[in-house]
Parts: sequence; C-alpha cells; structure tokens
Amino acid sequence: MSTITAQVIVVGAGPAGAAAAFFLAQAGVNVALVDQATFPRDKICGDGICPGAMEVLAQMGLAEWAHTESGTEFTGFFLGSPDHSVVQTRPAPGPRGHLIPRRALDAALVQRAVAAGAHLYEQTRITGLERPTAHRVQALGRADSHAVTLEAPLVIAADGGISAFTRTLGLVPSGPADIVAVRGYFEGDAGPAGRLEIHWEKSILPGYGWLFHLQNGVANVGLGMYVRDVHRLRISLTKMLETFIAENPYVQTALKGARLQGSIKGHPLRTDADRIQPFTDNVLVAGEAAGLVSPVTGEGVGPSLESGRLAADHARRALEQGDFSAGALAAYGREFHRRFDSSHRAARLVRIGLGYPWIVNRTIRRAGHDPVVAQALDGLLNNTLSPAVLLKPGIVLRILAG
Repeated sequence: MSTITAQVIVVGAGPAGAAAAFFLAQAGVNVALVDQATFPRDKICGDGICPGAMEVLAQMGLAEWAHTESGTEFTGFFLGSPDHSVVQTRPAPGPRGHLIPRRALDAALVQRAVAAGAHLYEQTRITGLERPTAHRVQALGRADSHAVTLEAPLVIAADGGISAFTRTLGLVPSGPADIVAVRGYFEGDAGPAGRLEIHWEKSILPGYGWLFHLQNGVANVGLGMYVRDVHRLRISLTKMLETFIAENPYVQTALKGARLQGSIKGHPLRTDADRIQPFTDNVLVAGEAAGLVSPVTGEGVGPSLESGRLAADHARRALEQGDFSAGALAAYGREFHRRFDSSHRAARLVRIGLGYPWIVNRTIRRAGHDPVVAQALDGLLNNTLSPAVLLKPGIVLRILAG
C-alpha cells in the first residue's frame, strides 16, 4: 500500500476540483488532485458555459483558449413553449457565455491545475476517510487495483452529482439526486452555431428539452426531468428524447439527416445546495457534490468553478491558521450559503411556475413583444440575473397580461 502526502487533497477533478487545485497550487500549496477517471473523459452536460464561468476561466489563463480554440460564443436563446410559440433573445451587452464540450473543458482545466503545480492522480477512487488526529486525515482508496492512502490536514470533496465519497461523510441528504438528464451529440446539425434552443414541451414539463448548436455542424441535444416523475410515470428518457427529436418541429428541421455520435447517455443532477452543510472537520465540499446545479436551468459549471475558487481561499486560510476544525471551516459554509442559497430558492419557485403549460405559453408569447420580459429570460438562462427577477411583481403582471 502506497501513501501520498500533501497539504490539501482534492477528490474529483471536474470544474470545482480542478479550479480549487489550480488556485491552491498557484498559491504554493502542495495539492493532490484525485479522480477515478483518466482525462480527457466525457461528461454528461449541455456544454453551456455562462458568462460568470468565463470570468474564472480567465483567471485560470483559459480565456483565449475558450474564445479561439474550443468555444462557440453564445448568439442568443431560441425558446419554445408547449403551444410552439417561440422567441429569440438577443445577448445583453457585456461578456458572453460559450458552448464548450465538457470533454475539452474539463481536460483543459485539469491541465491548468497541473501546470500550476498540482499533482494529478488519475484512475484513483477514494472510498473513505479516517482521522488519526485533528491535524491529519487519511483518504483511503484504490489505484490500479492497489490500495492507496493520501494524507493531508484538509480535503476538498468535489466528486460530482453521484457524490459517492461525500455521502460517506454524511454531508449529502439521503436519496437520489432530484433531476436526471440525458443527452447525445449529433453531427450534420443545420442550426446556427452558438444558438441555444430550449423547448418546454408539454410531455416533458416541468423539465425541458434542449438543442445547443456547437461548432462544425455538431449539436448537443438532451432533456432533463424530475427523478420522481421519471419513476412515477415509468418513463424511458432515451425514448422520450427520441420523441422530442422526431416531433418538435424546430428540432426536427435542424436535425434532418443528422447522425447520432456514440450513444445517448444520462446523469443525475443535484440541486440541493441550500439544504446541505458544505463543511465538517477537515473537509470542504464544492461543486455539484454540494448541490450547485441550478434548479431551473440545470447549469452547474459556473457555480462549480466559483465554489472551487471559494474553497481554495478558505483552505489557504485554514492552512495559515493551522485550524481544520468544523468551527474554523464554518466561515466557508457561511460564505457558500450567502452566495448561493437565495438564487437556489428563487430558482426552485420559478421551476414550479414553469411546470404549468399556460404559464410557459404566456411567458414566451409576452417575451416575443416585450423586451423587459425577454431580457429577464435571457438573464435567467445566462445566469447573469437571479431567478428572482421572474418573481418580481412587475414581471409577473407583464406575463399575466399576455
């Protein structure tokens, strides 16, 4: 059995973990970045990177890469309602989001973390945590069929929506994630690169289907639904996605003659950030392991990157003070909840409203001739405005007026 020592162990090398490892390593911290996969690897996602995420990418030295080598800049949202009313939003002035396949994005983030000095351990699965002392924990796992132990004063758990490691710490609510999404890549897409289509089909509500037009005629197509509805209705999401592609007139037109690359894949999404405690003795939790996927849009990369940066800041503070107790790390929890809770709660209310076909129909129709509602929708979907914007009395009255 081998033992690896570090100052901070980061479990999970997705956006949150890679960002945390980068900012720690950049500050001179000896950080071990651990993931059960080998990069580049695929990740189930819509591939939309909102403007807030681009800010963190810039801090990591990836802005030019995103603009010129891999990303497709957002050109606006094309939104469809259950009655097939549609509206095209225009991007607000300022930084724009990008469409970047997660296989490319996550690999680039890991490479930046390693270039900053993080030590990457791939194909290493962490299964448990022990605390020999208050200043030393041991992350236990396996690498290449051999037992491995990583020792450090502090662990950042960023192991994604399934959260197998984080669940062993008792920091994640019991039960499955509340949303599940499926997606596939299609080549031969006839739609304009950079346009993000979201369709609230009646058969999918309170979820939605999407068609995101990437570069070179490739489209990311998928849908997301509540897990409870999938179980209650005994739905096959793969078959529902096939129906969405075949019957939605706009998707049907864009994908006429397109071919599926690989297979349809699914993944759970956790949206319970406002209901968890993202810290305990010697541990901080970040990213989707902390439930940071938006309850209304499903976007999680931006909040994950931001939480990784936030976790790195508090990890450095703990190292400087030499205190890794839950009491000392509670400051991270307070800042985490101050930053994310209100938007999550508002998003949950908006999601309830968007579960009713008549509300979606009125919202899309109103946005077609009311720039105030259109801008509110664009800001919500871009993650540049709080979901609470759609709950403001003025916006609600505009929507109800039709």
